[in-house]
Amino acid sequence: MRIPLTVAMRSLLPLCTLLLLGLASGCSHYQLGTEGKLAFHTLYIAPVENKAKLPQAVAVITNQLREAFIHDGRVTVVDSPSEADATLTVSLATYGRGITTSRPDDTGLARKFNLDLVAHCTLRDNRTGAVLFENRSVTAQQQIFATATPHDADSVQQQAEYQALPLLATSLAQKVAHTTLDVW
Repeated sequence: MRIPLTVAMRSLLPLCTLLLLGLASGCSHYQLGTEGKLAFHTLYIAPVENKAKLPQAVAVITNQLREAFIHDGRVTVVDSPSEADATLTVSLATYGRGITTSRPDDTGLARKFNLDLVAHCTLRDNRTGAVLFENRSVTAQQQIFATATPHDADSVQQQAEYQALPLLATSLAQKVAHTTLDVW
């Protein structure tokens, strides 16, 4: 037995079909990523220079920089400047901490800090020697908590900063990658 379509359903079907066709045509021109073309295809990332006097940061940040560019995939990271179309140099300029929260019974004992790391980046085209950008400032921030344990009355700030360094390095590396690869 066949159920007859009502007048409302007959007019709704073409309307839904038109709506779906309109949506599909709108998505047909969508493209992932940016349309901007980079001036280089291979990149050498020089070892990070540490003017901020942040202990043991050079290896961690250099590694995170390489990982960020490799993960992005828009350029190929190479091992020497002679193989690269461009060279990126990063210099850690300043590292600081600001007190965010202190103990209510003793305002001299800080428990929460904001860590700030500022780097200056320079990108050179190895083929022409032209500077694509110079001393561009990039800042990364990370919060740490330095609450003492029940066994230790002192703050564990130094350990908290040491543990936060990879997170700070990852944040900085991602920002440097965006600064370098996004169309400017």
